[in-house]
Order: sequence, then C-alpha cells, then structure tokens
Amino acid sequence: MSIGLFIDGSYMYKAYPGQVDYVKFRNEIEKHLGDSIDEAYFFNADDDPPNAKKFNSFLTIPPPKGPGFRVKIYWLNKKKLRWPEKYGSQPVMHPEIPDLQYELISQKAVDVGLAFHMVASYYRRKWTKLVLVAGDGDFHEPVQFLVEGQNVELHIAGKSGSVSGELLPYGKLIEVDQEPWLTQIAR
Repeated sequence: MSIGLFIDGSYMYKAYPGQVDYVKFRNEIEKHLGDSIDEAYFFNADDDPPNAKKFNSFLTIPPPKGPGFRVKIYWLNKKKLRWPEKYGSQPVMHPEIPDLQYELISQKAVDVGLAFHMVASYYRRKWTKLVLVAGDGDFHEPVQFLVEGQNVELHIAGKSGSVSGELLPYGKLIEVDQEPWLTQIAR
C-alpha cells in the first residue's frame, strides 16, 4: 500500500492560514494514513522563477531533511484590463494611481499538469491512496476515474468550504486550517 501526494501550491497558500512546513506536512500525512508516500508532486506558477528557486530547490530535497517533492513550475499569464467596447474600450485604471492599469493575472497549465501527472503516476506506481491538496472541480473527472475505476482511496487536504462539491463525494476531507493540522504542519 502507498500514497500519491499532489499539491496545488497556490491552493495550499490560500487554504492554510500560515506558512506550511512541508516536511511536517508529509510526515503528518503518512502518520494520519498509516502508510508511506510513494510519489509526491508540488505544482505552482511563478512570474519570477529565479526568486522562487531556493524554495523550489528545498522542496526537492529527499526526506528526512526535505519533503522530497517533484516540483512542476508553470507560468502566469498577464493581461491588461480594458472596459468592454460598449463602455468605450478604455484601459481600466487605478482610481488613485493614474499611471497604473489593472491586470488580470492567472495561472496557466497548473491544473492540467496536476491532473496529467496524477493519472500518469497512478499507472506507473499503482498507489492505493491519493492525497489531493486542491479544491477545484476541474479535478472531478480524473478523481472519479481513480476512485471508482481503480479503487483508489481519496483524501482531500484543504479548507472546509473551499473544496468543490464535485470532489467531496469521492473522499474524506482533511481540514488543514483546523486543529490538529493547524499546529502540526506550521512552520
């Protein structure tokens, strides 16, 4: 028996109110599930990869000194916002800083990458438990396939109320923003 661990870094930052100690997090997951993690992935998007390099390098250090994650960094898409054509198509500007145009910043490919690596990892390693640190309903199809078709036991690590109702019926929720997890994984 073994565990596949897949973390959407952006989701973890939003779900957990402090800074996560990922070594403690990995250890607590293994302790909680009574099993060992076979493969662990950390997915994120970064607009300045050199600044995140030290943190990302730490994440790859094998246990017991590091969490031993396979880190996948994707890109951010930035788009300057403009008013719709019926309102004049002008740039959307900050009300107090005249030269600052608002931008829409969004992750690109993180969810697709996570879903792809999750299914590929299952086929390579045949782990029996999945810990998904994400709450997006976009993961519904691969999760449903693994739980119903492959008999994988799902544990969703997240914040209550931030996990899609499409995912909740397939697994158990580990509330990382509540005790005992709140203090056990704190940095």
